[in-house]
Amino acid sequence: MGPDTSGGHLAFTPAAPSRLYVLANAGNSVYRSDDHGVTWGAPGWLGPRNSSGRRLAADPRNADVVWVAATAPGTDLGSVLRSEDGAKTFQPVLNSPTDITDVVVSPTGRQLFAAGTAGVWESLDHGTHWTLLPGSPGHVQRLALSGDRLFIGTTTSLYVIADALTQPQEARKLSLPASVYVQHLSAHGGVVVADQSPDGSAVISTDNGSSWSTLSGPWDTDWVVFSALTANGDIQVETLQPAAGATTARRNLWVSSDRGRTWTPRPKAVPAVDLYEDLGSFPDRPDEQVVTGPAGTFSTYDSVRYQRIGVPAAEVDALAVSDHALFAGTSVDSYSSRAALSTALPAGYQNWGWNGRSPYTLGNSIGALAVVPGRGLIRARMALCPDYCIALERSNDGGGTWQPLNSVFVDGATRSMAVDPREPSHLYVGAYGLSNGLYTSTDGGRTLRMSPIPGLQGVRSVVVDPRAGGSLWIGDVSGLYLSKDSGASAVKVLSGDVERVAVDPRRSDHIVVVGKDMLKVSHDGGASFSDAVGHPAATYDDAAFAPDGTVFAASADAEGEPGQGVVRSVDGGAHFSDVTTDLPDRDVRSILVSPDGEWLFAGTGGSGVYRIALDRLNG
Repeated sequence: MGPDTSGGHLAFTPAAPSRLYVLANAGNSVYRSDDHGVTWGAPGWLGPRNSSGRRLAADPRNADVVWVAATAPGTDLGSVLRSEDGAKTFQPVLNSPTDITDVVVSPTGRQLFAAGTAGVWESLDHGTHWTLLPGSPGHVQRLALSGDRLFIGTTTSLYVIADALTQPQEARKLSLPASVYVQHLSAHGGVVVADQSPDGSAVISTDNGSSWSTLSGPWDTDWVVFSALTANGDIQVETLQPAAGATTARRNLWVSSDRGRTWTPRPKAVPAVDLYEDLGSFPDRPDEQVVTGPAGTFSTYDSVRYQRIGVPAAEVDALAVSDHALFAGTSVDSYSSRAALSTALPAGYQNWGWNGRSPYTLGNSIGALAVVPGRGLIRARMALCPDYCIALERSNDGGGTWQPLNSVFVDGATRSMAVDPREPSHLYVGAYGLSNGLYTSTDGGRTLRMSPIPGLQGVRSVVVDPRAGGSLWIGDVSGLYLSKDSGASAVKVLSGDVERVAVDPRRSDHIVVVGKDMLKVSHDGGASFSDAVGHPAATYDDAAFAPDGTVFAASADAEGEPGQGVVRSVDGGAHFSDVTTDLPDRDVRSILVSPDGEWLFAGTGGSGVYRIALDRLNG
């Protein structure tokens, strides 16, 4: 269902001019659209799921063939993965003991180059066999083909391999104005541009790499955070330049159509996209640019007006229904959709609306959502204040605008927030990380204080008992606690790593507790718990009751183990069975049953929100 709020890296193919592949920001999946980004198919996972893709390339002659340069996090083991079914499945065709950072394909599709720490590999048979080119530089970050020249960006410089597509010569180090740690590298029509981190300088060649100069413009020479060449040969540069006399930074997009001699500002681009990650064009629409940023994939013809077209690859850690809309708290912002609660959705529905501005890249991860009866919605945002803190914000207009309530300075995060339905001004927030504990408020979140409850090591869940005044269930990494005095004190009733607590809205003594290798149920208000049966061993992140008492539990990826999707119990939690065998993403972080009992929503770790009609499950 979306929301389509992810960027990533792009690949196009002349063999299917309207097709677009996107390696999503999370790096473990590739999305495909066959209609210029109007609709998107299910993600294709780079199995094994712990692979992290860095770049991708599509075959120009066979639209269903796509390659991904990938590295396994924590191991630095690299690979080139190939799909022959349009990014539905991937198989390794090159394995390396060191990372692989980029892959490019020749205009014929027969010849490929891949690179990483070990150097540059070449394949002459569509990626089936590979040879490490002798004398190629190591620690390669980026590759770019320009005619018969292969440009190689490393952690210290730029190199070129002449006659790369015919008789590759030994790599030659290029003479640059300064050393460069290549972050972005782009080549087109004899122009080559490269920018570096961390100091933001950039270099340019207008004679296909024969001579180089520092890329400069109205931003001076050292504030470039992104550079690229468009399909029509324009140079685009995004800068992060201090404003004169100000302590904060200002950004701008600059466009040059004359090889860097003159520059035109495009100040509306940055609020729309934020930090650019990649750009490209459909082969049948060379004047339209597709641009990616942290919070979406966008199309534009003039770098002034933008339309968000994808990608539905959000991490969704929180779900809520308020004001007849479904809200999803993601790693970059919160989004709402009224259509998500309707019976019939438009074909390919994934766009949850866009106000023309992207959220800032950092400090917008939404950890929890809480509905205040009759007073709107509160969200807990992991913000920069300037250090990490939990910022509480309220919306009274369906998520259109958010007003700050309070901030708690913590070196940690939250995934739990609860409002007492009998006393809507009473709010509870759980924190985990270095600052662990339960925070309480009696004025709707405007002021917060930490409860002096001993033993808490990381609060992951807070649930208000809907019928017992002042009673709270507190799920902590050390166990389950019960407070009967609004969080002033608590008693530990169960040991174990607890992720979520759910209380039956019909019977408050019926409780389900989930966590690491845990799925337990109590029918006596927590006096005793029994283990559920029939469910796979896993880490369970969330649990929810349907209005009729059906119990659902969600399993997420954890410690290298894949998630198991969603399980259901129709006997109060004693026995569970899998109900998501056809779910494309079984890394489920959050679940919610709509208040009318018609829909079950699942928020995943890398592909947004899915829904299923409960009468379909019951049937």
